Amino acid sequence: MKKIFLLLVLFGLNSIAQEKFEFPLNENGQIIFTEVVPAEGKTKDDLYTNSKMFFVNTYKVTQDKLKQNKESYSVTDTQYSIMTIKANGSEVKVKLFYTISILSKDNKYKYEIKNILTKTEVSETPLEKLFDKTASEKAAQKPKAGETLKAYYAAINAEIETIKSNIKKEMAKSNASKSDW
Repeated sequence: MKKIFLLLVLFGLNSIAQEKFEFPLNENGQIIFTEVVPAEGKTKDDLYTNSKMFFVNTYKVTQDKLKQNKESYSVTDTQYSIMTIKANGSEVKVKLFYTISILSKDNKYKYEIKNILTKTEVSETPLEKLFDKTASEKAAQKPKAGETLKAYYAAINAEIETIKSNIKKEMAKSNASKSDW
């Protein structure tokens, strides 16, 4: 029984030591969350309007503040969310900044969430730097640093999932009318 317990403990420690922080990377090594989403029956004009409404409804941005390109049917804006990171017995408020682009075509759209960085009262760190190749090693060698990285990783992934869900919900809506502006 003691041998089984020892094996379980060693296996558990090994899995903690092997913590992987994986984000989707583009060809330049930049963290970017992207997806092409089918939108059957919707024209690129409808989707373009809905993409503008995503920013208006979600972030309360006025239409004139958005970076819009009617020729490519794209809308882009830089936004932030406030996350609470709980690690090592304390809580810290962290702003997560990101750029969202939504590109529309007939019957589909593509979103991109990129240029992601965390900002606290004392630092500003791009995710590529926070979760570089040595992040897993740092987490394995320094338990407090590892707990903090895990907390950041979980909070960032949860926030990105919320953003993706909000995009899809807004893009699935019936077409916005001009009176909605």
